[in-house]
Amino acid sequence: MILKKKECLLRSTESGQIGWVLGLWFALFLGILLCVLIQLEAFRASSQYMEDALAASNLAAAVIDVKEYGTSHKIRIESPDQAYELYKKALRENLNLNDGWECSSKGLISGPVRIEKFTVYNVTGSEVEAHGFDENGERKCWSGILGQESAPDGKKVENTGIYSEISYRIKGVLGIEVAAGKGKLADVSANRGL
Repeated sequence: MILKKKECLLRSTESGQIGWVLGLWFALFLGILLCVLIQLEAFRASSQYMEDALAASNLAAAVIDVKEYGTSHKIRIESPDQAYELYKKALRENLNLNDGWECSSKGLISGPVRIEKFTVYNVTGSEVEAHGFDENGERKCWSGILGQESAPDGKKVENTGIYSEISYRIKGVLGIEVAAGKGKLADVSANRGL
């Protein structure tokens, strides 16, 4: 039996078939890579959007006691309860949330936004007085020592400030929905050199 005749060649080794198969696998690989890159870019955009909104909302809630600052130059957030209410209002406006705390732009936030933590840190001398609110809005107070107290994201509390953390859902390219969260500490400090 002579195997060099065209009739005896295996079908998979005919001219051009290997090129087509490799080309299809290469196209499939590029398609998957493109989906992954688009998904990573969507997550990055959502993260940046949330970080900006959290920083702006934290600073909007950081209303200091002007009388205290005028007499003693100590920066202190007067009312943690009022700061929490201001934060919720600012967060809703910054993220364009409706009454159900859902965003109209489903590409960045696909589910309701939840406030996981909100903490006001008042620094006086070497003491840190903290007022924390959980996801249900219940308040808990504690105190710590400057340099030893840190926010839940691991940053040391050095000045009076506000830490907040939110969670939300984000929809992926192929319909996959994942939970995401973001936390931010915003310090309020006075620059006396101006």
